[in-house]
Amino acid sequence: MLASRNRPLRGLILVLDGLLVIGAMALAVGLHHALRGRIAALKEPPRFEEYALIVYLSVPLWLALVAMLGLDRTFERVWTRWSLARDLLKLHLAALLGLSAAMFLTQSTINRSLVALFLGCSFVLSYCARSALSLWQRYQHAVGQTRARLLVIGEDSSELRELVQRSAAESRPPVVVGQLGASAVPGIPHLGGLADLERILHDEPLDHVLFLPPYNRPVEVAAALVACETVGVSAEFAIDLVQPSQARPRVLDLYGRPFIAFEAAPKPPERLALKHAFDWIASLLALIVFAPVLVVIALAIVVTMGRPIFFVQPRAGLYGRQFRMLKFRTMIKEAEARQHELAAQNEMSGPVFKVTRDPRVTRLGSFLRRSSLDELPQLVNVFLGSMSLVGPRPLPIREQQGIRGWHRRRLSMKPGITGIWQVSGRNDIDFEAWMKLDQQYVDDWSLRLDLAILAKTVPTVLFGRGAR
Repeated sequence: MLASRNRPLRGLILVLDGLLVIGAMALAVGLHHALRGRIAALKEPPRFEEYALIVYLSVPLWLALVAMLGLDRTFERVWTRWSLARDLLKLHLAALLGLSAAMFLTQSTINRSLVALFLGCSFVLSYCARSALSLWQRYQHAVGQTRARLLVIGEDSSELRELVQRSAAESRPPVVVGQLGASAVPGIPHLGGLADLERILHDEPLDHVLFLPPYNRPVEVAAALVACETVGVSAEFAIDLVQPSQARPRVLDLYGRPFIAFEAAPKPPERLALKHAFDWIASLLALIVFAPVLVVIALAIVVTMGRPIFFVQPRAGLYGRQFRMLKFRTMIKEAEARQHELAAQNEMSGPVFKVTRDPRVTRLGSFLRRSSLDELPQLVNVFLGSMSLVGPRPLPIREQQGIRGWHRRRLSMKPGITGIWQVSGRNDIDFEAWMKLDQQYVDDWSLRLDLAILAKTVPTVLFGRGAR
């Protein structure tokens, strides 16, 4: 209910976090100077360039991590002391890893004791600031300043009763000021009919007016909407056109008309933008880091198998858009033409083709597949925007065309190099379970889930789980 109102507050939290980073660095520099005479381990005073570099690298990294971990939702979440400390510890560990990687890639040398002091000061300041905000929010909620005040309009008493019961179950339940309509519901003040709306809007402080079906008097409902619009109070209409089992509605303004969109798993555009930015930066850095490995593998393929080096195949991307996926070639040249000869050996159910000991795979190709090194060129696909680091595995066009119904939900996210399927056993999982894992990823997607999958990918690749 209050998500739209809290969006500017999230921006404010991010601004405050940026200021906290700068403040933590100033405090760390002061502590470094104060303690250097007492602690022999502390090195020479850091130069201005050193702590300026840390701040320059930390601020964008910090804000991205805050958004990923949901720490910008201070006004929407309820933290205990331990859960807040745990989330802040995750933030600072991730920031330490990010700073270390940035320093390694830029070949920068900085005072490590300064970094330790900076992270310690940042943790303390962040914990104190968020604890203070949480206390202030609880006080405001206790005196009723942050609780949404609702007026409910409807003729169906069962609809009214269900809405009130659900609102009371919220972590921060709203105040139901009253109801308008023919039917009265016990426990809710009955304030009259639609004709009384203007008076109530004038007399009562309201955040939202909720309209429930059926809408038997469209002229009066339209007039009520105008009354709400006139005084600036938000009016929401419950939808009784359809009752989808999972898709959630979202209002869009398209071509000058309001539309109601039903999305199976709505994803905030700003978080998708952050995912795409992370993909672009991470794939670029990975291509730079793995460049020597890419060259060595390419030379090995030329020497042992000849050209071409890459296997390029059309695959189904976002919403079925075709793109050309890159892999290191692991099979003989005529592999595609010979696939029909192995159709009887297919071990996967559904339209997907998999064979454990595929005779078309070369000795070098077998090693590349077991180690997943054949997937490295897909970093180029990620950099170009046709793939993501994490997502459902892209299927060949022929196999994708054989997928029907809810299985096609996997196309609503960009395909990835790794995903839940890969870290859950890959080819050891049958087709139906694979599709369910992809559906789970699409429905539960978050930046935190992406980071968790990336973390699990490393041991999966090292131990070759499910690889063939």
